[in-house]
Formats: sequence, structure tokens, C-alpha cells
Amino acid sequence: MNLKNITQPIVEPILLTEAKLHLRVTSDVDNTLIANLIKTARQHAENFTGRVLASATFELIMDIFPSDKIKLPMPPVKSVTSIKYTDSDGLEVEWDDENYIFYNSEPAIIVPAYGISWPSFTPFPVGAVKIRYIAGYEASLTDASLIIPEPIRQAILLLIGHLYEHREEVSEEVLKNIPMGIQSLLYPYKIWSF
Repeated sequence: MNLKNITQPIVEPILLTEAKLHLRVTSDVDNTLIANLIKTARQHAENFTGRVLASATFELIMDIFPSDKIKLPMPPVKSVTSIKYTDSDGLEVEWDDENYIFYNSEPAIIVPAYGISWPSFTPFPVGAVKIRYIAGYEASLTDASLIIPEPIRQAILLLIGHLYEHREEVSEEVLKNIPMGIQSLLYPYKIWSF
């Protein structure tokens, strides 16, 4: 099983204006630096929790279909875009979305629809099954159930502050010495296994 990031987030979960307010920065001189720190802090929080915090597209690659269900890593999963498989002749087939059911749970799962089985085929030697999906929290109020939890937002803001204050240090110590409060805020949202 392999997970590939197809598209990067367009909108970060923390706005530049919000980060500047948190940092008590009023000038625009450090805007580029702060924007980069927002991205770095978000990526750190994603790596720690195993969640997607800003909407992005992923592709789960497997050699064959499983015997029962497919669990999609990196919650929250919003939707499945496509399920494709490649046979031994190298022909790619898209499996119709009426053939499967997507459960937006945690972890999100895909199962064949009632009376349907996973496709029977001789798979391409490696990476025959590709499931493309969109995951991540909403940047706006379009879906209140997917708004990033406040403790995660606060952890990102704290990390932005930490990185901003220690930006002159050129060592790995800056990320090794992250304040414990950041991890304490992220810890309840950590995904332990899939």
C-alpha cells in the first residue's frame, strides 16, 4: 500500500492575518516568512496527528483489491473521486461509483455495494489499484462538521509563534525543542493506526 499526494492545499487552515494577530505583527515586511511558517506548522501538525488539515487530493495505491473493505488513511476524507484498476495487459478501467459504498467514518472505508464484489481481474504486477480521494478540513463554514478543531488551530498558532521567535537559529534544535503544549493540544487528535 502506497499513498501519494496529488494536489497540495490551496488554502491554509490559518490565515495570514490571523497568524500576524497572534504574533502581534503589524507590518507587512515578514508576510512571506509568516506564510511559510503557517505551511510548516500545518505540515508538522499533519505529520504528528496523521490527519489532513487543509483540503488536498490523495491517491491510495494497492497491488490488488482486499478481501473485504478498503480503509482510507489521512482523515477526514470528504469524498472518493475514482477507483481505477489496471489489468495484466496494462489496460486501466474505472470502476463505476454505483458499485461501491463510501462510508465517511473514521477511518473512512469503501465496501462493495450490496450484491457486488470487488472486480475480478489479473492485476498489473505492481500498483494495479488506484483510489483517488479528497481529504482535509474545510477552510470556511461550508461544512461545519469538517471545520478544523480549535485545539489543532491553537497548536498551529503556537508553533508558528515558536518558529517565528526562533527563526534565526540554524539547527534542528528548533523543531526538536517544540513546546510541550503544542503536542498536548495535538495528542487527542493523533491517528494511531490504519
